[in-house]
Amino acid sequence: MRSSVAISLVGLLATSTIAPAQDQTVTVGPWTIATSFKADKFDNCTMSRSVSDLDITFLRTRDGLLLLLDSSKWKLDRGKAYDVTLAAGTRAIQVKALAENKSVTIPLADRSLNERMRIADVLEVRGEGATLRVPLDGSMAALGRLETCFEKNNRTGVDSNPF
Repeated sequence: MRSSVAISLVGLLATSTIAPAQDQTVTVGPWTIATSFKADKFDNCTMSRSVSDLDITFLRTRDGLLLLLDSSKWKLDRGKAYDVTLAAGTRAIQVKALAENKSVTIPLADRSLNERMRIADVLEVRGEGATLRVPLDGSMAALGRLETCFEKNNRTGVDSNPF
């Protein structure tokens, strides 16, 4: 009995090490960190949570950090760029939010703001019609884990010159 369990366990471990990379998730406080692969190649890492009717995702790609906000209540003009102000702690910046029907994508290129998001309680997204309050509790550990996810997986697929 023990030997069959041990053989099954060894088989499972061997299969998981030779199997193609799969999407992986881990929970850090209220955030879920996920690693995504496309065609067995690393694509991105995400940090997400939902609050009320707002789905919040921080997306880390090779191009940088993005904030995706989604709500089933929204009716936005697809393709329109909305002016918004992002505020975390004492830092506020003007950015464009690119809209889909029920979501927006906001680039987070300002390093100072990104650092303040790690210690702030809330990220305010101030638009013309409303101010959204994105809770950042647990963000210091979660943003650190998001960056670790990206760095670890981004290096894995890089071919290096052996000479």
